[in-house]
Amino acid sequence: MVGTLTVQNLQGPTSGANANKVIIPSGQTLDASGGTLVPSSGQVVQIKHAAITASTTFGSTSYADATGFNLAITPKYTSSVIYISIWAGAEVTNTSSAQGAYDHKLLRDTTSIANRRWYNYFNRAGIPHDIYPPFVLQHYDSPNTTSTITYKLQGRKYNAVSTNPQWIINDSNGGSATATMTVMEIAQ
Repeated sequence: MVGTLTVQNLQGPTSGANANKVIIPSGQTLDASGGTLVPSSGQVVQIKHAAITASTTFGSTSYADATGFNLAITPKYTSSVIYISIWAGAEVTNTSSAQGAYDHKLLRDTTSIANRRWYNYFNRAGIPHDIYPPFVLQHYDSPNTTSTITYKLQGRKYNAVSTNPQWIINDSNGGSATATMTVMEIAQ
């Protein structure tokens, strides 16, 4: 039988083994590709992911883009929350007496939405060698738009002081340089 069934609500039986369930039998598919399937609050709507193999050295006191650490997403709902996650190996290079840390910020397009200084801070006088603490960033954003937006990472020398050491994101010492960046839309 071919045709269109028009209903306002589908409701399963209120009692029995499958109470309050509408079941799609095995071998059948509920195809909503021609319309919109509205997710419940807390469900993942979409995920964008990048595996980054380029490294970036932050040797300036001004913020610069981290190569490859940018992802565009077009939210489906203005009420959605966007979860941004970044993981990378990193290095602060050896300097005999200056302090080291990862100054960085996360941008939505050109707007800074998370800004961090003193991240993985240490006093160089007590650690005379290169160090390799990981770079981890997790942030939630409420952009309130269905237009395409781009999230990107920037970094600079700690505290914008020229004598402080440079740092490298996605450093390959001790293994391969493969960082990850994930942007996830979550329905609210």
